[in-house]
Amino acid sequence: MEYHHILSKQIRKLLPEAYLQDPVMLSFLENISTSYHSFDRSKKIADHAFNLSEREYQEVNANLMRENEIRQKSIGELKKAIRSLSPEPVEGLDGSDEDLIHMIEYLQAQILKAKELESALIVSKELAEKAAIAKSQFLSTMSHEIRTPMNAVIGFTHLLLQQDPRPEQMEYLKLLKFSAENLLVLINDILDFNKIEAGKIEFEEADFSVRELVSNIRLALLQKANEKDIKIKLMLDEDLPNVVKGDPVRLGQILTNLISNAVKFTKQGKVTIMASLGKATGNTTVIDFEVSDTGIGIPPEKIEYIFESFAQANSDTTRKFGGTGLGLTITKRLLELQGSEIKVKSTPGEGSVFYFSLELKNSDHKEVVSTYSGESSVPVKSLKGVKLLIAEDNQINVILAKQYMRLWDVECDVAENGEIAYTLVQTNDYDMVLMDLQMPEMDGYQTTMAIRQLEGDKFKNLPIIALTASAMLDIKDQAFVVGMNDYISKPFNPDELYRKIASYARLKEAS
Repeated sequence: MEYHHILSKQIRKLLPEAYLQDPVMLSFLENISTSYHSFDRSKKIADHAFNLSEREYQEVNANLMRENEIRQKSIGELKKAIRSLSPEPVEGLDGSDEDLIHMIEYLQAQILKAKELESALIVSKELAEKAAIAKSQFLSTMSHEIRTPMNAVIGFTHLLLQQDPRPEQMEYLKLLKFSAENLLVLINDILDFNKIEAGKIEFEEADFSVRELVSNIRLALLQKANEKDIKIKLMLDEDLPNVVKGDPVRLGQILTNLISNAVKFTKQGKVTIMASLGKATGNTTVIDFEVSDTGIGIPPEKIEYIFESFAQANSDTTRKFGGTGLGLTITKRLLELQGSEIKVKSTPGEGSVFYFSLELKNSDHKEVVSTYSGESSVPVKSLKGVKLLIAEDNQINVILAKQYMRLWDVECDVAENGEIAYTLVQTNDYDMVLMDLQMPEMDGYQTTMAIRQLEGDKFKNLPIIALTASAMLDIKDQAFVVGMNDYISKPFNPDELYRKIASYARLKEAS
């Protein structure tokens, strides 16, 4: 038998040969050899197990170090996030990095605050929406109530201008018409100020004379200046073109705001209006406008402030001079929407100068028919044979409309409310209906929908023209949705009303 190498060495060295013949001794030696072998195997197993444990330990330790590094980095990022949430120092945040519980509690508190803020914002949003609806309803009502009497003022002025007035009456009527139309623009802008804020104003392109426009504005404001013993001096460049193309009403509004402000804030001295040719090309002309005064002036630190909504240079300005503080705001926005800019130079106690340049298109015409003459720009021919229904509850507007119908030989009936209009449409053969939108019993929308639901092509094809004093933006869309064919805003332009009546009458004849 081959013994363990250590045992073999001991046998050769210490055990006599005779003992190796003894069976008992051989059995004993065999057991000892087996023990040696078992010990070696156990040692190998123990060494292997130790080596494995060491590697596992190193791996576990490395993983723990990586996890700890990630944890520390996460805690650092979490602290940054917490600091960004709160403008004020967070108590305990710069302490031990192990205090995750504190940070979690803080975050929970922030989440709770955020939820409370969200609830408050929802309530605020609902209140704001209700306020917006109330504002819209108020503007719609005020629009109708203010524009309705303006319809009578402008309409009857048109009629008087067409009745061959005396020369001195003609001058007064021209100024009345001019002032009424500019007042209407101002009313429209105040009632629909959101339209200006959103830049949704549409600018007209019409031929007009700058000389005539500025002269008429001066004449309209001359009486107020005379009452204060102030001169209004007009300086017009001889090189100004006779006719340009643009929006005379908007330009008139801008100049009226500037000149009326100059007169209002000037106690003595004069107001000077200047219009000069800036630059002329083949397609456009740039005109420089300037309005200067010898009034109270504006402190340098207040110049930008005066262009803000409902703001004036001093707190007592409204009490002393009146006004809403909207004039310069509207002027600034109107110029910006036309690619221009209002500028001002002022010295307190000496006066102010407001100036701007406006690029206008060149006109193909050499002369322009006076905007303020009594003549209509549309050749008026008799519309005899046309029969229409006027659905209108305001008696002054009814009288005005009937005057024009009589002038154009148009036969008309009147319905004081929507129910009467609905009945008359069924019992008469009308060429068209002029439908006011705000009426008692049934409004214009309800009446139109009821007419469209009647059986027969006669009712489905009957031209219905909305005639309303409301200036709200969505009125026209609503009118078309319920089945109306066209839209005219009050105060109406007689030329526009005549053209629409004549156009729908021809369409019916053609069919």
